[in-house]
Amino acid sequence: MVKKKLIGFLIGITATTAGIVIFTVIFSPDSIYISLKSLFLQKKLGALISLGSLINIPLFFILLKLKKINHLYGLISFLLLLVVIIAVLKIV
Repeated sequence: MVKKKLIGFLIGITATTAGIVIFTVIFSPDSIYISLKSLFLQKKLGALISLGSLINIPLFFILLKLKKINHLYGLISFLLLLVVIIAVLKIV
């Protein structure tokens, strides 16, 4: 059970990271590192993380349709962690 939740958590991490990289590559002429550093200094890194995490929506419904409930718990746990991270980025 814990293993399945961890798999869901890792699916969320992988999908969100892929989304962030895709948005950065498409919309920024600079390298990924420079773009992330620039967005952090402009206090807009939270917006990029939010956009990158949108890829988790179809994953959520796919896992729901496949009845992988424990995987969903892991995915939702990761998304709640992202909410906390984005809130901290907005404060800092």
